[in-house]
Amino acid sequence: MVGLEEKKTNKLFLTLVAPLLFVLLWSSGAIVVKLGLHDSTPFGYVAIRFFLSTAIMWSICILIKSPIPRKLAQWRYIILTGLLLQAGYQIFFFLSLDFDISPGVLSIILGAQPILTAISSKNKTSVYQWTGLLLGISGLTFVVGSSLFVGKFTIAGIGYAILSLACITVGTLMQKRITVSMPTNMAIQYTGGAAALLILTPLVEKTTISWTFTFWFALLWMTLVISIGASMLLFYMIQKGNLTKVTSLFYCVPPLTALLDYFIYGHKLSIASIVGMGIIIVGLILVNKQGLIKTKVEPEGKAV
Repeated sequence: MVGLEEKKTNKLFLTLVAPLLFVLLWSSGAIVVKLGLHDSTPFGYVAIRFFLSTAIMWSICILIKSPIPRKLAQWRYIILTGLLLQAGYQIFFFLSLDFDISPGVLSIILGAQPILTAISSKNKTSVYQWTGLLLGISGLTFVVGSSLFVGKFTIAGIGYAILSLACITVGTLMQKRITVSMPTNMAIQYTGGAAALLILTPLVEKTTISWTFTFWFALLWMTLVISIGASMLLFYMIQKGNLTKVTSLFYCVPPLTALLDYFIYGHKLSIASIVGMGIIIVGLILVNKQGLIKTKVEPEGKAV
C-alpha cells in the first residue's frame, strides 16, 4: 500500500504540480531579466548568474554525494548540451531583451519550441497532439501579429530571440539522452557555460554593473528560482516524460508572461492577443488529452 501511495504521489507531482510550478516560475524569467538589465550589461549579468549557479550546484553534488561521470564522452556531451540549453539559450535571451524587444514578444517567439520539438523528436505524435500543436502555432500567430504593432521590437532583438529558440530546442532534444544524476548533470552544464562566458564576456562587452537592490533581486531570482528551481523541474520532466508533451508546456508561458508584462511594464494587450491566448490553451489541452506526461518513456537515441 505504501508503494502504491508513493507511486500516486509521484504521478501527481509529475502530471500536475511540476508542470504548473514550472510554467509559473519560467514565465517570470523575461520579466525579471528586464529588471536586471536596467543595472547591468547582458553578458556580465549572465556570467555572474552562471558562476553562482555553478557554485550552488557543485555544493549540492558534494552534499548529497552525487556520482560523477567516468567517461570523457559523457562530459563532452553534457558540456555541449549545456552550451546550447543553458549558455546559448540564455545569452541570446538576454541579448534580445537588451536590443529592446518586449518580454511578451520574446516569450511568444520562444513559444514555438513545442512544434519544433515534435518535428525533430522520435516520439510518436498523435493526431490530437498535432492538432493541438497547430492550434498553438495559430494562437501564437494571433498574438505575434498584434504584438508587432503594440509591443516593442527590433530586427536584432527578433534575430537573437530566434537564436535563443534554436538553442533551447536542440539542447532539449540532447538533454533527453542524458541519464547521469540531475545535480551532476546541471553542475557540469553550468560549469561549461560559466567557462564559455568567462572567455566571451571580455571580448564582446565592457561589463558595467550597478549593484542596486533591484539588480540583486533580479540576479538572485534568476539564479535560485530559474537556474536552480525551474531548471530542475524541466530536467526532471524531460527525463521522465514525453518530449512533445513536456515542451508543449511552453505554450503556457507566452500568455502568462504577456499578462505579467502588462501588469508590470504596461505593454498593452490587444483583443487579438487575448484570442490567441485562448487558442493556445485549447491547443495545450489537445496535446495532453491522454494525460499530461507518461511516466515510462525511454530516452531518445543512445543514452549518455
